[in-house]
Amino acid sequence: MLPLPSDPELARIARTFYDKVYAHPWIGRFFANVDQSRQEIKLVRFVRMAWHESADAELQGRYLEQEHAHMRITGALFDLRQTLLAEALREHAHPEPLVQAFLAFNERWRRFVVSTHG
Repeated sequence: MLPLPSDPELARIARTFYDKVYAHPWIGRFFANVDQSRQEIKLVRFVRMAWHESADAELQGRYLEQEHAHMRITGALFDLRQTLLAEALREHAHPEPLVQAFLAFNERWRRFVVSTHG
């Protein structure tokens, strides 16, 4: 796994990503009454904690599962999130290997957050 950007840069990426999420006509409505700065902090904290392969992925995945239990996240919604994250990373001029590493990192959590029930 590639090294992470600095904490200030992760915060900038998170801000750009959530600016996109909150502005998006579909995914943004899920965040209508959610504090954006809190979401940014939670994202940075989770990425810092779980980035390395040695981290306990199953435990971290269960945390994400609990955090998202009240939502019905479809595969299409997860894919849109991936697209918005890639856009945010590219807007901050991060090299494609890092963009792909972030997408792979996120993909590790798909099974924990994508709803398997109707």
